[in-house]
Amino acid sequence: MRYIYIISIFFFSCSIVPPDLEWEDVTSDHESTLNIIGLISTDSLTTSFVEVQRTLDMEEATDSLIRDTIGSSVYIYYTSRFIVRNAEVVVSNGVKDYIFEYTDFSYDVDMDKVFQEVYIYNGDDLNPQPGEIWTLNVLVPGGLEATGQTIIPPTPKIFTENLPDTFQIFREMEMSWLPMNDNYQLINSDHLGEYGSDDYFYEKNYLCGINQEYIISPEESSAIFRREWCDPEFNETSWNEDILLFSLMSMDNNYYDYFIRYRDAEFTSSFGSGGSGRNFGINGGIGVFGSTAIDRHTMIMTP
Repeated sequence: MRYIYIISIFFFSCSIVPPDLEWEDVTSDHESTLNIIGLISTDSLTTSFVEVQRTLDMEEATDSLIRDTIGSSVYIYYTSRFIVRNAEVVVSNGVKDYIFEYTDFSYDVDMDKVFQEVYIYNGDDLNPQPGEIWTLNVLVPGGLEATGQTIIPPTPKIFTENLPDTFQIFREMEMSWLPMNDNYQLINSDHLGEYGSDDYFYEKNYLCGINQEYIISPEESSAIFRREWCDPEFNETSWNEDILLFSLMSMDNNYYDYFIRYRDAEFTSSFGSGGSGRNFGINGGIGVFGSTAIDRHTMIMTP
């Protein structure tokens, strides 16, 4: 009787007819909003840029089909509708206006980073200085407009006078820097390529436990650098005489708030994570307009 009971339940459950599904149209009165990420850098090796996107309403497709002819060849591809390619982007220090132009593809100044679909300044006289107020104005055909403002942070400084010429990898080393009362800093270490090669500065390798990064609060002025714990089986046969690079970056409050303080998503669900759209240094849109400055120091690694 026990088996008959189970089988009867099975057939009974199969006889249940689910209700008819009905689709419900979802509408929204959302108006397109500019979404901007702009960065002004005092560092000659870091490219200042402005990325301009916009939010879409629920009736817009996320991609557009593009037909492009180059010579005798025809290319058809999809491109994102979030990207704004025809904006007027002006960055100013109050004395001169700098026109940022849209580019599909560009390398950073030191050929270490690729920029895609952003606005950059093509001149060589962009020279922001600590304490200056820089503004941003973005105007998009159709009426969308956003403005921004950032105060260039102080120039960071690593005190190198008491540092050794080489870093002995199995020891520790005390580092110190110029503290800042009103600005956070970020310090990181990178294992680069072999000293003496033509492009060692751009050939980033990985030596376990060397690459580190942490935030420096305004009151901090020093720290102990040591190699972090690593798997003893990690292969380390070719790192001797390689370069160890320290980068100390100061940032304005806009940059710190957007990328560090509030970088975690406001909500998370089974469908993903996201937020309501914050703005730091931006008016008339969402995103960030910030600024940074960088100091660097290199040394050779030895056993």
